[in-house]
Amino acid sequence: MNDSPTSTDYDVVIFGGAFSGSALALLLKRARPETRVLIVEKSEAFDRKVGESTSEVAGCFITRVLGLAHYLSCHHFQKHGLRMWFTTPENDCPNSCSEIGPNSQARFPTYQLDRALLDQHMLEQAQKEGCDLLRPASIKSFELNGAGKNTVVLKHNGETRTITAGWVADCSGKAALIARQRGLWRKLEDHPVHSMWVRYTNVLTLDSHEARTKAPSFKNGPSVGRASATNHLMGRGWWSWIIPLSNGDFSAGVTWDERLFTPPSEGPVGERVKQHLLTHPIGKLMFADAVPVENDARIYKHLPYYSTEVCGDGWILAGDAAGFMDPLYSQGLDYCAHSTYCAHNIILKSLRGECVKMALATHNEIYPQSYQRWYHGLYRNKYQYLGDADLMHAAFLMDIAAYFIGPVRAVYWDADREYSTMPYNGLGGAIFARLMRFYNRRLETIARKRLMAGTYGKNNLKHRHLIRVPFEPNLKAVRHMLGGMKVWLKLEAETMFTQPIPALPDPMEKAAASRVAEAS
Repeated sequence: MNDSPTSTDYDVVIFGGAFSGSALALLLKRARPETRVLIVEKSEAFDRKVGESTSEVAGCFITRVLGLAHYLSCHHFQKHGLRMWFTTPENDCPNSCSEIGPNSQARFPTYQLDRALLDQHMLEQAQKEGCDLLRPASIKSFELNGAGKNTVVLKHNGETRTITAGWVADCSGKAALIARQRGLWRKLEDHPVHSMWVRYTNVLTLDSHEARTKAPSFKNGPSVGRASATNHLMGRGWWSWIIPLSNGDFSAGVTWDERLFTPPSEGPVGERVKQHLLTHPIGKLMFADAVPVENDARIYKHLPYYSTEVCGDGWILAGDAAGFMDPLYSQGLDYCAHSTYCAHNIILKSLRGECVKMALATHNEIYPQSYQRWYHGLYRNKYQYLGDADLMHAAFLMDIAAYFIGPVRAVYWDADREYSTMPYNGLGGAIFARLMRFYNRRLETIARKRLMAGTYGKNNLKHRHLIRVPFEPNLKAVRHMLGGMKVWLKLEAETMFTQPIPALPDPMEKAAASRVAEAS
């Protein structure tokens, strides 16, 4: 696993030229300009894939590490936090919806991205800095025989070519070419979540005069505009995002747990998503006259997946090719940032002639550990309590505080060190992961108790929880954590003597039974 022979066509061949592929190419070329990098991109033009909203860790990576702050300021929306809206089945008035969100502007850079624009810009930057590009080109086959011995067969401009590579980096996104070929790809059966989304024109923004005329209470409230946030409509078993894009369109979608909720299932995806949005007063206010953009809709069955191995001798996975979890907190690009930076470190060591056997083993250990800690800390059965404003108020404060105390603080303190590993690793990460796993489990239990008592969502109307002290990676985050714990403990006391409804069925048991039935 030493230096790749000069007889190879390229030191590194990257599958996929979108965010992770281009970022990896840029990192490699900037750190080692003589590195011969080929990007193989299948699309003729990027589409506006989901992943428009960033959180603070990805914001740091794009601005501080990749140096794209000026470009983002010119061509994409500055995001101002996450805002959640709650209602009850009988309510049809947006004035009455309970709200959770920031009172003022975000202190750290985050963005609402048009991914088609960003991915194209990053790919062009990679070319300018010396990377070769084949586009559109399709991967026909590949053989991973070890560093310096890899071969890739691809088709470009009607011609089939065989290319040799020192390293192969899979940044192909959900296609996950290497993981699927090697039998490493797995569904996260424990989290049966699906999603569909569309872009719309003619959407009424929450900060407009017309919206404030229809919902006069919007004239009061936060000092920051609501429309520049990622707005979430919340319900038991589902949530919907509303994200503004720089060309005036809005991205909107619904993500749901199949055990708790079923969205509209008939007709085009654009009409189905709109039909769902109109069931919520905020969605109805914004999307009553919205028109879906033609040929700009997607639906994914079972979003979360992972790879049992993410690297080996001469190959590595980065970005969504390694795994994806849940888009609730917009942290998909966080994982892309970490896994891409880890990949570039390992590849550079190999190209410098260093042995990377230990680095590969470590990465294969810490990636799944981080994935599982993050999943159990944030998402396991969380959809049970998404529709209750009180429970989500507690979770909002504690989840985001933990994020700022841990990952955000770490990347701003020492970007190279933190991006060179995965989130929630080490002793500190293990402690916070255990705390988050515990309170997430307790909040889910309280939700089931409230369902039994008929008090689920009892404060979903006429409550406004505005976060007046901005989240920062310091004692302010600790203050938010303690505030969230206070809300949580009040809910524990309220439901102390209430029995919960039965827990959600375990999808793992269903999957195991299905495998046994297939085997027999």
